[in-house]
Amino acid sequence: MEIRVENLDYVYSPGTPLEITALRDVSFTLPCGKVLGILGGTGSGKTTLVRNLNGLLVPTRGKVFLGGREIGDYGPDLRRKVGVVFQRPERQIFEDTVFKDISFVLRRFSSISEADIAARVEGACRLVGLDLKDVAERPPAHLSESEKRKTAIAGILINEPRVLVLDEPAVGLDPLSVGELIRALQSIKEAGDRSLVIVSHDMEAFLTLTDLLMVLENGKVAAFGTPQEVCRALDNHPRLGSLLPDLAVFVNQLQQAGLSIPSDEYRIPDLAEALAAVTVRQGGGSS
Repeated sequence: MEIRVENLDYVYSPGTPLEITALRDVSFTLPCGKVLGILGGTGSGKTTLVRNLNGLLVPTRGKVFLGGREIGDYGPDLRRKVGVVFQRPERQIFEDTVFKDISFVLRRFSSISEADIAARVEGACRLVGLDLKDVAERPPAHLSESEKRKTAIAGILINEPRVLVLDEPAVGLDPLSVGELIRALQSIKEAGDRSLVIVSHDMEAFLTLTDLLMVLENGKVAAFGTPQEVCRALDNHPRLGSLLPDLAVFVNQLQQAGLSIPSDEYRIPDLAEALAAVTVRQGGGSS
């Protein structure tokens, strides 16, 4: 589903001495099936924006549209349209088996058959790369950190949301587990029917997934576009340049130097191959 945000402001405690404007005139569009990465320092407005996307907060000014409809029109159904995976979601796992935890919402709040519930759980596990036969009856406490994270995400996917928002999804994971998580998110992206929003202080690991980047500063959009466009806009910025993923900055610098490097190539082996090909071509041209 497409997300469209128009002139969004959000003010905490308006009209009081504690009034804080967390978002100022934020506007952007995320097409259906695309992945948006959101960067920003502490207090930049990232979490406030996420909470406006799924209705936990109501805009002070401006509008948020989901699939062409204002999100307020969805009512309670909005929670099933926009799934949010908060930081360290495994801390919210509470059932005594993985199957029960993933299926909790359906078992508690729907009237669908046990067979349909089992099919939905299997589908969610397949998307995140969990072997349901292996983990279904295991206590979540006995899972690895990566498996716990995947279990939590599957518990969100069970509702079949059209938008999936992940807030700092790599926090607390070792590099191997981050790789497993990225492969799971790649599988979700390749299905083509969900839009993803990834909020992270460190977007480096997720560059291979992201179609668009947004950088927030003091509640305002400092830059929005493809990773290449954002790098070009902020490359020399005295503060925000340090927020940009080093790999994206490197690729942008290569392109600025005139090398024919694909603008969306952030896989290290493929990037090395592209650089080698450029070197061969230039060497051949100078002989």
